[in-house]
Amino acid sequence: MSTPETFLDSNVLVEFLLNKHTDEAERIRNLFRRVATQDEIIHLSATVLFEAAFVVTRRYDISREEAARAFKRLIALPGVRLPEPMIITDTLDLWVKETPLSFADCYHLMLTRHLGLDAIYTFDKKMGRLPDITRREP
Repeated sequence: MSTPETFLDSNVLVEFLLNKHTDEAERIRNLFRRVATQDEIIHLSATVLFEAAFVVTRRYDISREEAARAFKRLIALPGVRLPEPMIITDTLDLWVKETPLSFADCYHLMLTRHLGLDAIYTFDKKMGRLPDITRREP
């Protein structure tokens, strides 16, 4: 029998981070236990993390540090499939360190770096915070 594979939406990730003591939360914990043992594979994308990061930090007042730790634990599970996991890990580190930058801004800077580029076109002056990436205006 093959291992089931499913895409994970951001609302499940948000519920997991809220750590409620509900039936729904217990089902999510059970899912992540199966993912930890690779009895189930979940796929997620950067956009899932973008949305979850925005919701938990803005709506539920969870700190960036707490959210980043939880995201890193999740993406380290053996049954998680995420394109560009190193870019996401670097994005999480920058997001915690550079609080004026959004998760998306941090992702764009880390993607620029991982692509081997040294410049980004943007009008956002906050994007000039990394010494190895030059902010340029068109």
